[in-house]
Amino acid sequence: MKAIILAAGRGSRLGGLTEQRPKAMVMFNGMLLIERTVLTLRSAGITEIGIVAGYRGDMLAPYADRLFINPLWSTTGILQSLSAAHEWLDSQTCVVSYGDIFYAPELVNDLIQKDEDIVLAYDPQAVKLWQQRFDQPLDDLERFVIDNGRVREIGHRAEMLEQIQGQYMGLFKLTPIGWHALNGQLKGLSIEQREHIDMTSLFSLLIEAGAWISGVPAHAPWGEIDCPSDVQLYERIYPRL
Repeated sequence: MKAIILAAGRGSRLGGLTEQRPKAMVMFNGMLLIERTVLTLRSAGITEIGIVAGYRGDMLAPYADRLFINPLWSTTGILQSLSAAHEWLDSQTCVVSYGDIFYAPELVNDLIQKDEDIVLAYDPQAVKLWQQRFDQPLDDLERFVIDNGRVREIGHRAEMLEQIQGQYMGLFKLTPIGWHALNGQLKGLSIEQREHIDMTSLFSLLIEAGAWISGVPAHAPWGEIDCPSDVQLYERIYPRL
């Protein structure tokens, strides 16, 4: 199976850590994020890895079997980056990973084994992690409701922590049918909305339209690196990772 890493962004909130390199090349526990992601995917049996690059994309080329380019990375959203790899998505099932996260190979295996056309990885213990990342975790967490493995709600602001059954991690599996279903939800949007819609909102539109989206829980350490304090936190709580 192939995997696509979405790594076009710079990650301006990381400040000097990404002044001369893309966000996926931030160092964590002595290893670049992109190196860690590639190693994880290979360990899970992924045979070919494509990277969607944008900012300083030449630096990511050595880690990719196929380098896709999003030339509009600075003015468009993550869907534009995903669309840059449409050649793969149109023809075969792919695992898709954001470039600013880390996770375990076992989670990738769990995604691959699910039969549904769209399968999202989520953290059922996200509230505990977010309480360490933010003084006010509700400012960043969104509603997530899952019932018997089917994601019933994703996105939208949560009013209380009890409304959050998990956190979408930025790791998912798409079959060609799932990819075409995602694109079908774009038809009712304006050009500007299409260019800037995030994946969570797109998944939410699909769910509201009645689509079946499956969820797979993470049971091993993972994290999203969005600011320098994230690096410090993960190196403290996951020193051996």
